[in-house]
Amino acid sequence: MVEHFNFYYFLYVAIAVGLLLGLYFLLRNRSKKTSTIVLFGVLFFNFVLHFVKLAFEPYQSWMPHAIRTVTPENICAVSVLAFPWLFLSKSKILKDYMFYMGVISGTAATLFPVDVIGRNAFEFETMRFYVSHVLLGIVPMLMVLLKLHTLDYRRIPKVPFLAYLTLCIILVNEIILIGTGFVHINHLFSSEIRNSALIFGPLGEVELVGRFFTALTPRLFLTVPIGPNAGAAFYWPLLWLVIPFYIYSCIAALLMSLPFERKRIKADLLALKAKAAALIRKPF
Repeated sequence: MVEHFNFYYFLYVAIAVGLLLGLYFLLRNRSKKTSTIVLFGVLFFNFVLHFVKLAFEPYQSWMPHAIRTVTPENICAVSVLAFPWLFLSKSKILKDYMFYMGVISGTAATLFPVDVIGRNAFEFETMRFYVSHVLLGIVPMLMVLLKLHTLDYRRIPKVPFLAYLTLCIILVNEIILIGTGFVHINHLFSSEIRNSALIFGPLGEVELVGRFFTALTPRLFLTVPIGPNAGAAFYWPLLWLVIPFYIYSCIAALLMSLPFERKRIKADLLALKAKAAALIRKPF
């Protein structure tokens, strides 16, 4: 059974690290074409697994409601569905997003596997959860390590807007699921029952995360502004996240880019310093 920090928890973490290192050493001296084919194959396998899981328990006995689990109902689901095609894209900003979002979400799910805590370590859903989320993290990392994509920290301010698009997709999907009866309408604003990427508010069991985000959220987006419930606590769907998400995601992306962008950042800082010095010396 998987529990926080028990043997099976660390076993899966070790497998994730081993898979990353194994693929890296396997592909580091291969051609870019070979590396691209292999990594796309891994992503496509994850894409197929996202749908094949419906043939296994616990999904099979939960049909037809289990169909909602193959829709883009959370960030990781969107990533599983989109990453194979983003990987083939020639867009640098899309691949930037793939790297930052994939590594963050994949690593977070591996280190904090809340969805499988208490499950048998080797039942299908536990193994599927780890395979799916581990692959989301290691393929984008390998994409950069193998130089199939080059990061540029100056593009980071654009990345959160792609994340906003992802959140909008999740929001629209949630409304569709309610309309089709796969999700009860009473759960629309519930961040406890549904994992909707914090769109409807922070998760209660992670109170610190809530404080972390709401510290930068204007009070306007945390309360009901008018009507009988004026002043009551209410997280404006998605809008409450916009400002803190932008700031924190840019900081996280910058830190993640440092191992790859040190020289460029250093050169830009020296150039900026030289311009500032020249401006100071310039006579008025």
